[in-house]
Amino acid sequence: EIEYNIKQIEELKQTIKILQMKSNNDIDNQLYNLNSPNKLIVNSSIFESDCESRYGISLAEKWRNNEELWCKSNAIEINSQLNCYPYHQKHKQLDGRGPDMFCIANNFVIDFSKVIGKVPSSKQPLGSQYLSFHKGSLSGECKMTNKYKEHLFMPHQSLQMNSFEENYHIDSNIERYETPLYLMARDEDCENLFHSTADFMNAYLVISALQIDPKDLQVMLFDLHPDGPYIDLIKNAFSPNHPVIRHSHFQNKKILFNKIVFHLESPAGLIFPKVSRPGPLQCYSTSLFQNYRKFILKAFNLWDVSPPPIPTITLSLRKRTDKKNVGRILQNEDEIVSVLNQGNLIKVQVIDGGKMSFTDQIKLIRHTNILIGVHGAGLMMIMFAAEEAILIEMHPSYRQDRHFRHAARMTGKIYMPLRTLTRETCQGSSDNVVIPVQEFKQTVDGAIRIARSFDDGLSECGLNCPYEILALDNKLLPFYGNKDKKVSPVNTAFPC
Repeated sequence: EIEYNIKQIEELKQTIKILQMKSNNDIDNQLYNLNSPNKLIVNSSIFESDCESRYGISLAEKWRNNEELWCKSNAIEINSQLNCYPYHQKHKQLDGRGPDMFCIANNFVIDFSKVIGKVPSSKQPLGSQYLSFHKGSLSGECKMTNKYKEHLFMPHQSLQMNSFEENYHIDSNIERYETPLYLMARDEDCENLFHSTADFMNAYLVISALQIDPKDLQVMLFDLHPDGPYIDLIKNAFSPNHPVIRHSHFQNKKILFNKIVFHLESPAGLIFPKVSRPGPLQCYSTSLFQNYRKFILKAFNLWDVSPPPIPTITLSLRKRTDKKNVGRILQNEDEIVSVLNQGNLIKVQVIDGGKMSFTDQIKLIRHTNILIGVHGAGLMMIMFAAEEAILIEMHPSYRQDRHFRHAARMTGKIYMPLRTLTRETCQGSSDNVVIPVQEFKQTVDGAIRIARSFDDGLSECGLNCPYEILALDNKLLPFYGNKDKKVSPVNTAFPC
């Protein structure tokens, strides 16, 4: 609280300084970058600069500049070294939490006979999802420096580092592994795309800070989670030239790794709405989020694609199964789908993302410009929608989370929320949500009205569009269906 008050005072001082400028020349120097070849390039505002410093790709450089040597080689033949990158993010400074950190080790040994745990076929209870380590599971021919601080290791890395042996003599005949290894200990809820995105964005930030080409990397899933639904994302984006492996791959051997990257774990993620503290998120379309989005789309060969030519709506639903009694089920699904089917010259697709691979989902969403769903992790897919896109999030009466507002804003999408006032009914611990049909129709009409003007669209109308207006845009003719009417356009001649 004290730190936050100090921040407010400093911001007030800055505002007063700007207001007290005595001449237009002073204001010009503040507003324009006069060192630029173009003297009228406008500098970023204080607000824009703050957003970029907290959520921009420049964070990669900030992490990189915080490099510290934590274990220094004391050998001539094999140069072991551990470098760590602690960085205290602004939101964590404000709420009294400490810095986050990732590390990179050169010429370290992992003894896989001392890495304990068998990967199950299904999700395990909390507390049993991570590996354990016997003393000496990790070693290096180096000595800890005065920078070495055990309490700064992130939760799962600390489990391994507790077993670390310094000043270890490495046998010159030991088996060596040349490919850089990325140890990814995933979030405890890694079946959930919201929580997984924290891991994936962090991995992107790490390789950006270390300037590592993912084509050179091999990812090891360093936990006891099943592979999960996002294994194709991990493979395509972070380990494209090498298989994703587990600790069992090395069959209890001792291996000398040329390079090991220790993951920046999910608690450091910027996808959580609380990173905007002390208030709700105001920032929009920041460069870290946009670059991560492009990075993933490019990994699936989906970056350079044409936008949908007509409003393309994907309604993403959650379904109960015998194995999982998921909540926030859309009880009046038929009424909601019926509203969508009333529209003309639009494309509507209804999906259950839980039954699709991530590859199939991202291909479909990339060609979507209106994504609709009840609050749930599948709405994270808005990050990969068409360049111009809208997220309609249907809130149950009891949820106040801003997860997907955050994801939509940060990737430059339009966010349109609606909330039901009808109290949910229950099926065990699962709830059924009823969305007000008339309000939904009004929201969808507004979204389609916006989407019809995306890219080079010219139609000024919503869900039920008069064909006389649609006829003004000749590019739409190839997309008329059997039920669509081809008529003469509205008379646009000036009447007076």
